[in-house]
Amino acid sequence: MYGGLARFVVRPGKRDELLEVVLWSARIARDAEPETLRLDVWEVADEPGVLYVYEAYTSREAFELHIKNPAVQRFGEIADTLVEGWSFVIPFTESLGSTAD
Repeated sequence: MYGGLARFVVRPGKRDELLEVVLWSARIARDAEPETLRLDVWEVADEPGVLYVYEAYTSREAFELHIKNPAVQRFGEIADTLVEGWSFVIPFTESLGSTAD
Protein backbone atom coordinates (compact mmCIF):
# COMPACT_ATOMS: atom_id res chain seq x y z
CA MET A 1 0.00 0.00 0.00
CA TYR A 2 1.11 3.55 -0.78
CA GLY A 3 -0.21 6.63 1.02
CA GLY A 4 0.28 9.77 3.03
CA LEU A 5 -1.33 12.32 5.31
CA ALA A 6 -1.30 16.06 4.55
CA ARG A 7 -2.24 19.03 6.73
CA PHE A 8 -3.77 22.04 4.98
CA VAL A 9 -4.13 25.49 6.55
CA VAL A 10 -7.19 26.92 4.85
CA ARG A 11 -7.46 30.57 3.84
CA PRO A 12 -10.16 32.42 5.79
CA GLY A 13 -13.57 31.87 4.24
CA LYS A 14 -12.33 29.14 1.87
CA ARG A 15 -13.04 26.01 3.95
CA ASP A 16 -16.22 25.03 2.12
CA GLU A 17 -14.65 25.55 -1.30
CA LEU A 18 -11.60 23.46 -0.39
CA LEU A 19 -13.78 20.77 1.14
CA GLU A 20 -15.93 20.70 -2.01
CA VAL A 21 -12.89 20.02 -4.23
CA VAL A 22 -11.50 17.35 -1.88
CA LEU A 23 -14.86 15.58 -1.60
CA TRP A 24 -15.29 15.77 -5.39
CA SER A 25 -11.94 14.02 -5.73
CA ALA A 26 -13.04 11.40 -3.19
CA ARG A 27 -16.22 10.71 -5.18
CA ILE A 28 -14.25 10.30 -8.40
CA ALA A 29 -11.86 7.93 -6.62
CA ARG A 30 -14.74 5.91 -5.15
CA ASP A 31 -16.55 5.63 -8.49
CA ALA A 32 -13.69 5.28 -10.98
CA GLU A 33 -10.45 4.39 -9.18
CA PRO A 34 -10.70 0.90 -7.69
CA GLU A 35 -7.07 1.05 -6.57
CA THR A 36 -7.72 4.12 -4.41
CA LEU A 37 -8.29 2.52 -1.02
CA ARG A 38 -8.95 5.63 1.11
CA LEU A 39 -9.38 9.34 0.68
CA ASP A 40 -10.49 10.75 4.03
CA VAL A 41 -10.80 14.32 5.29
CA TRP A 42 -10.72 15.38 8.95
CA GLU A 43 -11.05 18.53 11.00
CA VAL A 44 -9.70 18.72 14.53
CA ALA A 45 -11.68 20.80 17.03
CA ASP A 46 -8.67 22.60 18.49
CA GLU A 47 -7.20 23.43 15.06
CA PRO A 48 -9.72 25.75 13.41
CA GLY A 49 -8.95 26.44 9.77
CA VAL A 50 -7.05 23.18 9.27
CA LEU A 51 -8.04 20.15 7.21
CA TYR A 52 -6.20 16.83 7.20
CA VAL A 53 -6.37 14.63 4.11
CA TYR A 54 -5.37 10.96 4.29
CA GLU A 55 -4.90 9.00 1.08
CA ALA A 56 -4.11 5.31 0.55
CA TYR A 57 -3.63 3.43 -2.71
CA THR A 58 -2.77 -0.11 -3.70
CA SER A 59 0.50 1.16 -5.24
CA ARG A 60 2.45 4.22 -6.29
CA GLU A 61 1.10 3.65 -9.80
CA ALA A 62 -2.47 3.90 -8.47
CA PHE A 63 -1.52 7.22 -6.84
CA GLU A 64 -0.06 8.46 -10.13
CA LEU A 65 -3.36 7.59 -11.82
CA HIS A 66 -5.34 9.36 -9.09
CA ILE A 67 -3.49 12.66 -9.45
CA LYS A 68 -4.68 12.82 -13.06
CA ASN A 69 -8.36 12.96 -12.02
CA PRO A 70 -10.19 16.23 -12.83
CA ALA A 71 -10.65 17.29 -9.20
CA VAL A 72 -6.95 16.89 -8.38
CA GLN A 73 -6.06 18.84 -11.51
CA ARG A 74 -8.53 21.59 -10.52
CA PHE A 75 -7.12 21.69 -6.99
CA GLY A 76 -3.66 22.22 -8.47
CA GLU A 77 -4.96 25.19 -10.46
CA ILE A 78 -6.67 26.93 -7.50
CA ALA A 79 -4.71 25.71 -4.47
CA ASP A 80 -3.09 29.09 -3.79
CA THR A 81 -6.52 30.72 -3.52
CA LEU A 82 -7.74 28.10 -1.01
CA VAL A 83 -4.72 27.17 1.11
CA GLU A 84 -2.33 29.38 3.08
CA GLY A 85 0.10 26.53 3.56
CA TRP A 86 0.39 22.79 3.85
CA SER A 87 2.73 20.13 5.11
CA PHE A 88 3.02 16.40 5.20
CA VAL A 89 2.31 14.72 8.51
CA ILE A 90 3.21 11.46 6.76
CA PRO A 91 4.93 11.93 3.38
CA PHE A 92 3.72 9.65 0.59
CA THR A 93 5.50 6.36 1.04
CA GLU A 94 5.03 2.60 1.05
CA SER A 95 3.22 1.16 4.05
CA LEU A 96 5.05 -1.27 6.33
CA GLY A 97 1.82 -3.07 7.15
CA SER A 98 -1.92 -2.66 6.97
CA THR A 99 -5.26 -4.36 7.43
CA ALA A 100 -5.73 -3.62 3.70
CA ASP A 101 -2.95 -6.08 2.77
